[in-house]
Amino acid sequence: MSAMQRTKGAVAEREVVKHLRANGWPDARRYLAGDGRQPGDIDAIPGVSIEVKNQAVYDFPGWLRQAVAESGERLPVVVAKPRGVTDVGEWWCVLRLDDLLDLLRETA
Repeated sequence: MSAMQRTKGAVAEREVVKHLRANGWPDARRYLAGDGRQPGDIDAIPGVSIEVKNQAVYDFPGWLRQAVAESGERLPVVVAKPRGVTDVGEWWCVLRLDDLLDLLRETA
């Protein structure tokens, strides 16, 4: 991964953290190198592993596999920045259907 790609990814992660903080998760933070085996890119919501992607070519299956592999017992979620969309609230969120159904059952 090039330095430019790492920078682009870090900027996207910071934007997601800022959005989470502004929307009810004030302790949201990025996992940084040296934190140990990180369950995703963002530490914000208990029981949820957030993987952030800002790439020109979408690889949802690969990204979700990565999120699942890193999540442990947490809910694996991928937040992906669509090209040209700057409003973080409009970025895409991807998770497995069975995980969504579990969430919906908990709120019903």
